[in-house]
Amino acid sequence: MRTEGKIVSWDGKKLVIIPSAEDAERISEEIREKKIRECQLYLDDGRGISLSQRRKIFALVEDIAEYSGDYPEYVRHFLTWQFCKATQRDAFSLSNTDMTTARLLISFLIEFCFRYSVPTKDTLLHQTDDVNKYLWQCIYYRKCAVCNAPAEIHHVDRVGMGRNRKEIIHEGMSAIALCHTHHTEAHSGEKDFFDKYHIHGIKLDHRLCERLRLKGEKIE
Repeated sequence: MRTEGKIVSWDGKKLVIIPSAEDAERISEEIREKKIRECQLYLDDGRGISLSQRRKIFALVEDIAEYSGDYPEYVRHFLTWQFCKATQRDAFSLSNTDMTTARLLISFLIEFCFRYSVPTKDTLLHQTDDVNKYLWQCIYYRKCAVCNAPAEIHHVDRVGMGRNRKEIIHEGMSAIALCHTHHTEAHSGEKDFFDKYHIHGIKLDHRLCERLRLKGEKIE
């Protein structure tokens, strides 16, 4: 299994690491059941791809592979090649690529899941490495930013009573995609809702307005 943790202390001989909370129980089971006594250690210097990014990529690849029926290794190589082709990048390895490339690859994989309605074990909110890009994708594909269910568009900037939604300029207004359940929850207390899920509204650009068939600024 792959996991990540925080270095607490190092005295030259003994290294103490605290694993992520969600993996602590899983690590205990692995060590107890398989009697594991050795492990590999990768030190994240903050310049190359992080353990968290690598973990997200493999989780997304596994979900896509399970949905497609292909082997994860094949899916990873194929989609990495598609990503390189789409972004005009040279081939790279996940073992030593940079954090920016890894972040863009994660967004690429998330968009693939949205576009082809790939079911995932966890909400893609927990897999994203670029929240703003993720929230944009949620609006574009009408997927709830919290749970990824089919979504409605929640206007953070209120349209207002008596105003015709078809006539007002939506471009530049803040919005977020939410399913009916989370839309209702947001209306009961928007600030608390955003704080709870660590999300926010984003500005509707011209492309989103066209996609949603909302009126935007005219481009001369």
